[in-house]
Amino acid sequence: MHLSLSSQSKTGRLFLLLVVGFLGCTWYEGGSGQTNHKPLTPTLSGPDTTHIGVQECYEVTVGDPDGNRLRVFTAWGDGDTTEYGAFVGSGATALFEHAFLRPGVFGVRARCHDDVYPDEPLFSDWSTPHDVVVLE
Repeated sequence: MHLSLSSQSKTGRLFLLLVVGFLGCTWYEGGSGQTNHKPLTPTLSGPDTTHIGVQECYEVTVGDPDGNRLRVFTAWGDGDTTEYGAFVGSGATALFEHAFLRPGVFGVRARCHDDVYPDEPLFSDWSTPHDVVVLE
């Protein structure tokens, strides 16, 4: 369990930061009374079937209940991952391209995190795997 408390900021406003690791939740109340929630689970769409070496485009739509910016990651199911370099707005759709290098069925998943605390971002759950059949 990680617990961090602070009684006064540089501006003199009282704030409390509480991180409860075993519950998997984070609560923040600043001078404005803001609460930070983890991002929503991304949705992923794209082709269900492709061929070895063919570059395909996949869309990942992300959201955050607090309207925070998000950074998106994809795991292609073949051992490769892709990070979306820039933060995108809540509700945005990020586009990713990937070419599979061997035949098989691969479960593509996506996850995102917010930018409220860069050293301790809140992560979404992984998306439901999107199975892609790769043919020769």
